[in-house]
Amino acid sequence: MARAAAARKWGTELAWPLQQPLTCKKARQPSALHATRKGFMMRFTLKQLKYFVTVVETESIAEASRQLHIAQPSISIAIKNLEDTFDQQLFIRHHAQGVSLTPGGRRFYEKARDLLRLSYEFEQNSRAEHQLVSGTIAVGCFESAAPLYLPKLIAGFKKIYPDITIELYDGEQHELMHGLHRGRFDLAFLYDLDLDHSIKKEPLNAPHRPYALLPAAHPLARQATVTLQQLSREPMILLDAIPSKNYFIRIFKERGYHPEVAYSSPSIEMVRCMVGQGLGFSVLVTRPCSNMTYDGQQLIHLEIEDEMADSTLIMAYLQNNEPTRPAQLFMEYCRRAELFPTPAMQ
Repeated sequence: MARAAAARKWGTELAWPLQQPLTCKKARQPSALHATRKGFMMRFTLKQLKYFVTVVETESIAEASRQLHIAQPSISIAIKNLEDTFDQQLFIRHHAQGVSLTPGGRRFYEKARDLLRLSYEFEQNSRAEHQLVSGTIAVGCFESAAPLYLPKLIAGFKKIYPDITIELYDGEQHELMHGLHRGRFDLAFLYDLDLDHSIKKEPLNAPHRPYALLPAAHPLARQATVTLQQLSREPMILLDAIPSKNYFIRIFKERGYHPEVAYSSPSIEMVRCMVGQGLGFSVLVTRPCSNMTYDGQQLIHLEIEDEMADSTLIMAYLQNNEPTRPAQLFMEYCRRAELFPTPAMQ
């Protein structure tokens, strides 16, 4: 019993046999479930842990079922088996309001998440040690930069490592950070703005200085360069994606300028089209190769004379998470890649 108690204490009771129960005052025939728990080796599986962690992170068995494409009863049974195995209640069930963790369940969740991460790293690194490198990398990318950089990087990488699968996601910065901390992404491509110290980052060889975007017919478009003061007198089309939105507004405010935001959109192509139709100017960092909008309008890119803080595109991963071997190979490829596009014809 000391052995089982120690295993329960440290959460390592992977497949240890439990002692037979002490003799009871009144003998009774054990049920099938009781016999399984007391008479045979108890086991838990990584699949059960994955179901449990997904329920915690979605706060709902129904939502976990949708994400995992697994029937709700199967998830409920898996969680019940974990509770029976470790002899503790992990969740408090709320009718019509999902589930919440018990204090013990919160500690169990942290250990389960770490174990799943280690299992994933073990699998990926083991695959990568074969002569034919294989494995899976989950990559998140800031949505305005994703179309310009990721397809090119993935295409080049796949020519060298065709058996490594890359799962690609795009989103805003807070979604990417959340995905890194939750273990959804191995790696994220985002701008080095407002990041905390839990992130390890490496700069990419990509454009990092803001530029002005103007319609071809605008008077300022005939200049070689432009100043923030000149731009501040014009209506602004703002890329409304955090942290880019705050960054673009800040470079004006730091010099005492307050441009009027006429329109805003989280879509870089919507911003370009609005500028192309003469509705205002924009300031961007991502530089598409074409100076034409979706609807056929010509744009002019102008360098801004003012000194400004850079907005550097980086690869990021958690400080306490060593990247898997496939992720390391992808990072090595990205470090060497030239991401500056061919300048658009003016």
